[in-house]
Amino acid sequence: MDTVWILGDQLRRDAGALAGCRPGEVRVLMVESDSKVGSGRWHRQRLHFVLASMRRFAEELKAEGFAVDYRRASSMRAGVIAHREEFKPERLRAMSPMSFDGLELLRALDVEVIDNDQFLCSAQEFAAWAGDRSNLKMEDFYRWQRQRLNILMDGKKPVGGTWNYDAENREPPPKDGRSWPAPIIDSLDATDARVIADIARRAPDAFGSSFDGLWATTRSGALARLHQFVDEVLPLFGPHEDAVMSTEWKLAHSALSPYLNIGLLHPREVVDAAHAAFNDGRIPIASAEGFIRQVIGWREYV
Repeated sequence: MDTVWILGDQLRRDAGALAGCRPGEVRVLMVESDSKVGSGRWHRQRLHFVLASMRRFAEELKAEGFAVDYRRASSMRAGVIAHREEFKPERLRAMSPMSFDGLELLRALDVEVIDNDQFLCSAQEFAAWAGDRSNLKMEDFYRWQRQRLNILMDGKKPVGGTWNYDAENREPPPKDGRSWPAPIIDSLDATDARVIADIARRAPDAFGSSFDGLWATTRSGALARLHQFVDEVLPLFGPHEDAVMSTEWKLAHSALSPYLNIGLLHPREVVDAAHAAFNDGRIPIASAEGFIRQVIGWREYV
């Protein structure tokens, strides 16, 4: 049986090497690396977010019928070697990581690498766009993305007649302070309790406060936060996207990046949600364009 190795930032059922697979066809490998967890570089909430999300995703795959080898090892390398020794997979494949170091590790371990599909622009497409350009400007890349993905376009022209609404998106915070929507807070469960205990034991030098339910650790939780943002916050994102207040931790920002970064959300569905809200007349063009630019422009360009 083949093995699909799912990294901690690839938690999507339809992602890369796992896409199209059915239970009984492949075994799934997931590894918690002690060297990474205990490095001391992490905020406790970030560690919790990743570990709890990984563990919950593994349980979802088991519930679907997949054989999952979820193991803790001294390092990623050690985990893969131990898996190979125990299960002797015919092939071991994984989606390309988001880091060069991670990709080098996969190659060193002779892992079959599948293209990363967690962006709207693949590495090959970006290379083709860059070509022999003397200047790689984000604004040029963003406009190219808008055109090829047909987002906020009217034929070959941008909806509204202009590409960028930054000039309209620099208003100060509302004078009345405004009552911003309260964030969704999930109740902690047995999985959270185990992760908190594990972090205390395995990462004593981690910094910051412990997890409190602010960050979703399931796809359903991430979707709930996406919908709340689009319905209650995105209408104000444009005008106040550069505003800062000492009494508000995020103002009109989405706080969706963590979910995009580990696969609980895909940029296509995030952009589609914002695009649909604009088409339905629920948000102004300045808010739609400003937010979509962050996703298909800055995030993919960087």
